Amino acid sequence: MNIRENNGITLVALVTTITVLLIILGISTIYTKQNNKEIEESTQISELNIIQHAILERYTKAQLTKENLPGTIIDKSEVQIIVNEINSMTKENISLKGTEYRELNKIDLEKLGITGEEYAFIVNYKTGEVINKTIKVTQSGRALYTYSKGEN
Repeated sequence: MNIRENNGITLVALVTTITVLLIILGISTIYTKQNNKEIEESTQISELNIIQHAILERYTKAQLTKENLPGTIIDKSEVQIIVNEINSMTKENISLKGTEYRELNKIDLEKLGITGEEYAFIVNYKTGEVINKTIKVTQSGRALYTYSKGEN
């Protein structure tokens, strides 16, 4: 075999290699974006559950100590408007379980021991209902709402 005939890779081989690498990059980018959306949704749902646990714990404590519960009382009709908006954006049909709702801001959440949260939430201490007032629905169309199934 003559050494002069083997001068390296051809232009066709180089273009093919680059094309294959770009395809692999495109596929991995799609999966990364999808995984990020799933992680964000899981985080939002976990936040609801953490807040629900905190309000139920505070409600139980307040029944014993008669202390005031954090949050600003909000009219149920205002909450119903938000629920109707959520229902129009999702396939779910959520309904309110309680009568007295409070809006929790960052300061109220800190009183419950939850720090670093920037969103506003609507809660019902007795039923354990929690609504993310700021976001309302995940990117996949899931309502950011939960309630304590044991209270009904």
